[in-house]
Amino acid sequence: MGGLRKLSGRKGTPSVSLDKGDLELDGLVTSDGEIPDGQRMHVQRLGRRVYLVRAVEDGSVPDVDNLLRAGQL
Repeated sequence: MGGLRKLSGRKGTPSVSLDKGDLELDGLVTSDGEIPDGQRMHVQRLGRRVYLVRAVEDGSVPDVDNLLRAGQL
């Protein structure tokens, strides 16, 4: 899905909304549309104006290189 999102401030912290439909596809939203308690996200700055967001699963962050090799990206 994707698309442009507005960078906004939430209580002094910059944030960007993620598309709920995309999160539902990945099972990151419950059947009633709620975010599971304790769901963590890993945000990594890759370069100037480039960021990567990954969902933490079982305490680990998905490895991008493995996902690329497997054709999952």
